[in-house]
Parts: sequence; structure tokens; C-alpha cells
Amino acid sequence: MSWLVIMSIGVPVVLLFLYVIIRHAKMGKILEGMSVFWFRFAFAFLLLFVIHMSLGYVGYNIPINLFSVLTIAILGIPGVFGITALIFFL
Repeated sequence: MSWLVIMSIGVPVVLLFLYVIIRHAKMGKILEGMSVFWFRFAFAFLLLFVIHMSLGYVGYNIPINLFSVLTIAILGIPGVFGITALIFFL
């Protein structure tokens, strides 16, 4: 099958799926919550990168991994303090 056939079938199916999800109120709330979570996830990654670069000059190494990013994305500011406290005290 060529990519043109796949795209001509796949694009309308995806658009129909998105239309059904957006029209349904509960799924709209779920998608809104997921978008907020992904924004927090990306911001946590950016924040960890800035902290990693700034504390790297002092001699501390804060790892940027999935656990750290998820902790900060879920907990927010207390997550930042928790991760940095783990690095300072361990």
C-alpha cells in the first residue's frame, strides 16, 4: 500500500475521532487535564535543566530523569524542593 492510500484513509479517521472527542464534554475535560499535565511535564524538564546547569557550577549534580520530572510535574514546587533536598542531603 502506498503512503497516499494510507494517508487518505488515516487522516479522515483521525479527524473524525478528534471531532467525536471534542464534542463529548467528559472527554474534553480529560484532554484538558492531559494538556495541563504535559505542559507541567515540559516545564518541569526545563526547570530541572536550569537547576542542573546553575548548580553544576557549584559542584552539585541534579539528575534529569523521568522520576525527577514526574515528581516535579505532579507535586509542583514541593517536588522541586524535595528533589533538591535529596541531592543536598544524600
